Amino acid sequence: MSSKDDRRTKRALVTKDVVINGVIRAEALDISIDGMYVYTQFSFIAGTIFEISFKIGEENITAMARVQHAQPNVGIGVKFVELSAENSEKIRKYVEG
Repeated sequence: MSSKDDRRTKRALVTKDVVINGVIRAEALDISIDGMYVYTQFSFIAGTIFEISFKIGEENITAMARVQHAQPNVGIGVKFVELSAENSEKIRKYVEG
């Protein structure tokens, strides 16, 4: 079973600007209520926790995220580890369309 088959939540393909720790600009390529895949050429180590912010519609979303896997010079898969119930609901509505 591949890692894509292990995903338990629906994901939506996106092209969203994200900011990591208030300084690193990157681009999300997909999002779920659990996390997102972020295109960045910055190197991250699996397990690293940082703040990530982005918009859903006109709403600002801020969460703490942990790097689940990293592909050097390609991107990172992150899991939200601290996300308010309100922001989680905004993401859920967005993903479910």
